Amino acid sequence: MTISILIVDDHPMVREGLSNMLENSEEVSVVGSCGNSKEALEKAQTLEPDIILMDIKMEGVNGIESARQILALKPDINIIFLTVFEDTESIRLALQAGASGYILKHVSRQNLIDTIKRVHAGETIIDQSVFRQIVNDYTRLSKKHTEVTSLKKEEEPVELTPREQEILRHLVRGLTNKEISSATNLAVDTVKTHLRNIYRKLQVKNRTQAISMAMKLRRNSEESLFIIEKPAPEDFSEGNTVNRSGEQQ
Repeated sequence: MTISILIVDDHPMVREGLSNMLENSEEVSVVGSCGNSKEALEKAQTLEPDIILMDIKMEGVNGIESARQILALKPDINIIFLTVFEDTESIRLALQAGASGYILKHVSRQNLIDTIKRVHAGETIIDQSVFRQIVNDYTRLSKKHTEVTSLKKEEEPVELTPREQEILRHLVRGLTNKEISSATNLAVDTVKTHLRNIYRKLQVKNRTQAISMAMKLRRNSEESLFIIEKPAPEDFSEGNTVNRSGEQQ
């Protein structure tokens, strides 16, 4: 089945270039393109694409706010941000908005198509270089945790068990439920139960939001769950993966 694509970018040349890049693919089909948030919202409702390739910086309402608006009406659409921004704040906001992917505009044609297919299959894909920056940010902040002796009074600490903290660290590293099961010697169903408890305690709905919340609260250094282990080299394969569904095996 062909995956339908809507392209949203305020630069006509970018829209044309992406359309040309994808036009000969038998696996994806560009059903429309537009250059602003208002048109994107309208086309998302009328065309109902499987995936939207969205830029972040646009005139008027930016891509992140546009994604929130679209997903509020059409939650089944997957949004991949295709952008030049490599900072961790942008990726944090994108994940909070419900992004299914975050890749940079220098991506090759084949990697773009592969990303589209994997997102359509239920994965959340983060560009290799951006993912590395996120992990480096976690590592840098974790080194400072011993310098902080108390939390701000108005902040409520997130109380996760040691096992939940361990599983959340694996989650941030991009491990699937099966990989977490192997790493922790727990049954897959037990991992799922821990994930549900983590989502409830963090007040989030899925894996993407759990990672986003961990990033938002990472400065609460008394919480050991934010001391993120540095991933092994294999974690930086092309397009790191964080599966969205807590039910994936």
